[in-house]
Amino acid sequence: MVLTEIEKERYSRQIVFPKIGEGGQEKLKKGRVAILGLGAIGSPAAVYLASAGIGYIRLIDRDYVELSNIQRQILYNEEDAKEYKPKAIAAKEKLEKVNSDIVLDAVFEDFNPTTAERLVKDVDIVLDGTDNMEARFLLNEICVKNNVPFIYGAAIGDYGVLSMIIPGKTPCLKCIIPEMPEPGSLPTCEVAGVLGPAPGMVGIIEAVEVIKYFVGFGDNLESKLLCFDLSSLHFDTVDVEKDPNCSVCVRKEFPLLTQEIKQSIISTLCGRNAIQISPKVDLKLDLRELAGELKRNPEFQIKKLTEHLLIVDYDKYSIAIAPSGRALVHNTDSEKRAKSILNKIISY
Repeated sequence: MVLTEIEKERYSRQIVFPKIGEGGQEKLKKGRVAILGLGAIGSPAAVYLASAGIGYIRLIDRDYVELSNIQRQILYNEEDAKEYKPKAIAAKEKLEKVNSDIVLDAVFEDFNPTTAERLVKDVDIVLDGTDNMEARFLLNEICVKNNVPFIYGAAIGDYGVLSMIIPGKTPCLKCIIPEMPEPGSLPTCEVAGVLGPAPGMVGIIEAVEVIKYFVGFGDNLESKLLCFDLSSLHFDTVDVEKDPNCSVCVRKEFPLLTQEIKQSIISTLCGRNAIQISPKVDLKLDLRELAGELKRNPEFQIKKLTEHLLIVDYDKYSIAIAPSGRALVHNTDSEKRAKSILNKIISY
């Protein structure tokens, strides 16, 4: 894919770098990347990959911007939080101003067994910017199944970890972490806190790994786990080995992908005191019409209505509803209570 004269000027400082050159820049232009999660890890990764000239970037996130995000999620600002703007949409708007020559695909959806294959199977590599282990284990299964490389990354406090997973070549995530931790057993940033640059460092290193992967230079994190502690400035890389009896990458068993889905998918948002409920099939709601119906009931207060979200207050709860019927019920960690509240508004 030949570079235009404008692209040669835009990327001139990168092209003059001997390990990339014009040929390497052309490889970046052909690259297709998905970033799963556009929070504290995905934000800086997206900025650097868009700036570097990756030709296609799919921006995937299920959430919207809140004021507490801005301390570390560098793509967003106070206006985004006031507007309850979906992170995928806000990210695309910001990145289009960084690089208008690339394709940016904003996907305001949940990553779950019904959407996973469609979201990642047609890209060259996926970046993990998620905030929970269930999503990472699902990402591991879908990438192994479809032979798509991905970069695992996580951060909490001042600590971060990364590894590159290449199906058929390296250990998969289940080889590295044999059992998925129980929900609530790991600390979250809401409880343990997070030093903003720690997940930012993970995102930047993920972006570097993507560039090296496409261009083909330097060492990478294949079969390695990079761990760092920003308080001590200690960085360590350890070798990881494939489990010869791994249920995912050896036996090709995909329990998360093949689990039976009934009418809806219910999940707890990591550390958020909120429950997400997604219909098995998109409902294609008219949010303006739904808001009009709810206004007739004094129990419901319309807080915000946009083309992407309807925010409704009910008692002590806040409910965010997308056109697909996917909803976030805040201020409860009870799946039963969340479903009961949502059934007052829409029925699955």
